[in-house]
Amino acid sequence: MMSGQAKTYGQATDMWKFLASGDYTVDAATKAQAQKDISEDGYWGVKQTSQRLFDFACALAGDDVDKMKEMQAAVEKGFKQATGAWGRELPSICKDTFDATNKLFDDYYASKEEQTEIQ
Repeated sequence: MMSGQAKTYGQATDMWKFLASGDYTVDAATKAQAQKDISEDGYWGVKQTSQRLFDFACALAGDDVDKMKEMQAAVEKGFKQATGAWGRELPSICKDTFDATNKLFDDYYASKEEQTEIQ
C-alpha cells in the first residue's frame, strides 16, 4: 500500500514523465478527440501551434529583426526545457512543430532581406 501511494505521489508531482511513460489508458472518446486535436488541421497540430508560437514572437518583437532573433532563441530554449521536463526526446509532433516554427522565422528573415534589397 505504501509503495502504491509513493508511486501515485511521484506521478502527481512529475506529470510530464508520467505522460512520457505511456503507462496509462484513456477512453475511446478522449483518444479520438486528442487525435483530432493533434491532426494536421487540429488546434494542437503542427501548423496551428507553430503559427501561434511565431505570432506570439511577432507580437513581442514588433517588426524588429534583432528582437525576432531573440524570440527565435527563446523558442529554442523553451523546446530544450520541454525536452528536459519530458525526460527524454520529445514526440515527433514536437520536433515537427519546432521545425515549422523555425521555417516561419526563416521566411520572415528572407522577407526582410527582400525588402532591404528593393529599397
